[in-house]
Amino acid sequence: MAPTCVAGLGTSRARDGQGGAATFLPRSRSLTAATSPPTAKTGQLSVREAKAALRAEIRALRKARGPASRGPAGESAARFLAELLPRFPPGPIAIFHALPEEIDTGPAIRAIAAAGRSVVLPRQAGRARPLDFHAFRPGDPLMPGPFGVLEPIAVAPRLEPAVLIVPLLAFDRRGGRLGYGAGFYDRTIAALRARGAAPPAIGFAFAFQEVASVPLGPSDARLDLVVTEGEIVRCAEPADDRTILPG
Repeated sequence: MAPTCVAGLGTSRARDGQGGAATFLPRSRSLTAATSPPTAKTGQLSVREAKAALRAEIRALRKARGPASRGPAGESAARFLAELLPRFPPGPIAIFHALPEEIDTGPAIRAIAAAGRSVVLPRQAGRARPLDFHAFRPGDPLMPGPFGVLEPIAVAPRLEPAVLIVPLLAFDRRGGRLGYGAGFYDRTIAALRARGAAPPAIGFAFAFQEVASVPLGPSDARLDLVVTEGEIVRCAEPADDRTILPG
């Protein structure tokens, strides 16, 4: 049965291969009255076509809003994330280095580290392979990956995450996630679960990226929670019937 959700340190250039060199800098659900929530209308479109249309729609929304809200939204979302940290399973917490138009993850990275939890960031191991995760502490060096996304250096210890905090373009309250189209996180989540690991998958995004329904294919992994600047969105019934967080 499909799950139902209820409310509850810098920038890099591209997550899907668009963009060039990167520069490292320490890094409410409601829209404005003049903006209508985006919709994921499939109609006669294929899932692939519907995803492409929704990606273009959300990209346009993010571009129109500009970068000014990134920092304040990231600070607010980090405070919500900090409320969840004591309830996460023990082990490293994976998060991502935000792109210029994404919600700022710098405050969340610092909050995780300040709570005494290990932070890991992803490294691409190949276009068709799951992501690897390497240890990172605020201030550690980063380097551009294959698509210009900043990653930990290769010699940083490789660790398996107990929690996955993932980027997205759109999400819905059933745990649907629209990524950037390369499938890295879908493959990563599937690989972890196939070998018995069960890390909660948590989206981290602006509230305006919520849509009524994300078009999903058979290999698309669902989210367990989404943290925005306005709330924590929790899946009341996780996609694989796991208990995500106690209490």
